[in-house]
Amino acid sequence: MATVLLVSHGTHGDVWPMIHLGAGLRGRGHAVTLLTHTPYGDPVRRAGLRFVPIDTAEEYAAYLEDARRILLSRVGSPSPPDLLAHYHRTNLFGQLRAEVEHLCELTVPGETVLVGRHTSGLAPLIAGQLRDVPVAWVAMTPAQHLLLPVTEHLHRTALAGPINQLRAGFGLGPVDDWGTFLGSADLQLGLWPRWFDAAGDPTPDRVAKVGFLLDSAGSPDPEPVPPEVAELLSGEVPPVLVAGSSGQMLLHDFYSAAVPAALDAGRTVLLVSPYRELLPATLPTGVHWFRWLPYGSVMPRVAVVVHHGGTGTIARCLAAGVPQLVLAHSFDQPDTGARLRRLGVGEWLPSTQWEPARATALMRRLLDGRDYRDRALRLRAAVGTASVDQASRRIEALLTPADATAR
Repeated sequence: MATVLLVSHGTHGDVWPMIHLGAGLRGRGHAVTLLTHTPYGDPVRRAGLRFVPIDTAEEYAAYLEDARRILLSRVGSPSPPDLLAHYHRTNLFGQLRAEVEHLCELTVPGETVLVGRHTSGLAPLIAGQLRDVPVAWVAMTPAQHLLLPVTEHLHRTALAGPINQLRAGFGLGPVDDWGTFLGSADLQLGLWPRWFDAAGDPTPDRVAKVGFLLDSAGSPDPEPVPPEVAELLSGEVPPVLVAGSSGQMLLHDFYSAAVPAALDAGRTVLLVSPYRELLPATLPTGVHWFRWLPYGSVMPRVAVVVHHGGTGTIARCLAAGVPQLVLAHSFDQPDTGARLRRLGVGEWLPSTQWEPARATALMRRLLDGRDYRDRALRLRAAVGTASVDQASRRIEALLTPADATAR
């Protein structure tokens, strides 16, 4: 039995895959701890994992709000965000220090693997150096690897000083080559399949593409469909699902483009967003708002899913065999939207083209073109459910390569 310490930051698309991975590792007999945001404590525990909070609920809310404010202020701007100010405002350097301390305390030399979310998971890299244990970095999207030169530049020019000061406090020398440091994990996991990787600019061969991680003992999807939703899904004309972000990382224009596109195409709208305050005060007739829905049960029964391009939603749609319309505005979203178009299972628009007429035209194309759904249904079988086992075996191999290879 190994000790596996997982660290993740962000929202559902960043944290739930780590819960799925942790549940899979626990099922294989390992002791698993997940360090992440306080609101995810209950699902982490339901999956049978030990939970270590990295913040309070109030700190997490402030972090999301500050990240959203930065996002909205940078849309259309050629200059990078002020990451240093963001880190100071949200105490991310203090959080990083605490994560390193937790990892060092929980590490059992010779029996431990540290696993961090790609890009933000600096604590496992630092703790791995301190305790001389193997480290895996887990990327949720291909764009995290494709944007590594940008990530390296931002760390070198904006974050290097405080991070090196923190490292000095642990007795480590400064990072001189950020490209080497950010690529120093012993294992690079990519949580998408090879065919998704091939649908765009490919990631490096050293990235082990294990597929989407969807199945977990802690997943909320076994929840039944609410009766009012079941009634809306039982009609002759399937509705359109508009899925908002689990964070607050959406432009206000997202809903202004997504909802009219579905209504103009003659469809009822299931609108899912945990943040009612981000929606119009009065919703049009035919729009039904829900704070949350069991996507695994609902998605196969809708006509199209409109979303922002989050990896978790993309994976759910592919597993459901449903066409997608991605309204993309930042980060990995344009890249993933373009991959869906090349696969023939969806369409996408950049935020500069979110005019209602354009969105409606693409919606009608998705609804009227049977080929989109046929391709989505064929691709559904390729999503698979063995990804957790594949990822777990890769992590196990960091400690017992001979045993893991023999299995």
